[in-house]
Amino acid sequence: MTFEELDCKFPNGFTDAEINACAINYEKRTAVIHINLRGNPPDSLLHDEYRKAAITLSGMFYFAIDPPDADHLFYPQRPIQVDGHSENALEFPSFAYLKPKLPENAFCCRFYVHDWNSFIHIAAKDADFSWFEDGMTEALL
Repeated sequence: MTFEELDCKFPNGFTDAEINACAINYEKRTAVIHINLRGNPPDSLLHDEYRKAAITLSGMFYFAIDPPDADHLFYPQRPIQVDGHSENALEFPSFAYLKPKLPENAFCCRFYVHDWNSFIHIAAKDADFSWFEDGMTEALL
């Protein structure tokens, strides 16, 4: 599944999502992102209810985290709030050089981190999504 397919799967997409944790396994070229999403339709009474989920990336090409800007070095101790977007070279200048080298089936995305005023950039072949159900372990990788 691609980032765009995942983003369209939910009523609110990756808008105002929260990232709790991420783990990267460079040897296996995988990453796991623990994320809270609003999975209910915008017109629902529970539209602001968040649910825990995991995104597992496979065939990862890069996972680049920009540093916070100087005014955002200290942020509240809570999950970081993000908005997911398709990647573009304007926000990630290296993307203009990386994109032609990636396979056609690779997806590229970025998360704008509100708490840092910066981005997390990702490229991978595939992404799997799963909701955390009661009793499900939250172990990374």
